Amino acid sequence: VAVYREVFETVLFYQSLLTQAVSTQYSSVGGGFALGLLLLAILAWVLIRFSVKLPIAKFFSATTYLLLALAFVLMGKAVSALQEAAIIGMTPLPVSFEIDWIGVKSTWQGVLAQLSVLLVYLVFLILSKSKRATSPPITQASDFKRVSVTASDAD
Repeated sequence: VAVYREVFETVLFYQSLLTQAVSTQYSSVGGGFALGLLLLAILAWVLIRFSVKLPIAKFFSATTYLLLALAFVLMGKAVSALQEAAIIGMTPLPVSFEIDWIGVKSTWQGVLAQLSVLLVYLVFLILSKSKRATSPPITQASDFKRVSVTASDAD
């Protein structure tokens, strides 16, 4: 079910891109799609080929930070789009600055929204570290519960 949902979201995303693009931009959308497929194929090959040697836990830990960065950027750009559409207000900061490629605009709404993304991450980080600190570590093989099945149990 999750795979179908992801495919559906991807189709909707590209449909939206093509709807907003003018005819001269279709090749850019197609090129981006092809580049994405190529990078995905390379990543899949690397994961399959070197899965024994690749530290999967570190790989997924790195993707956590990638998703955090993506959430930060998307939050800033979403607030900016809502401000341009006059759906939410626009209160400028006392200092004017913009870092467009990460979605930072000099409005209180945008900065506070992006800081809230970081705050939520920090709360989850603190909670997960405190949960790990309170749970007793497994230090030896005898800590695991052993289950044995005999031929008489199989009947």
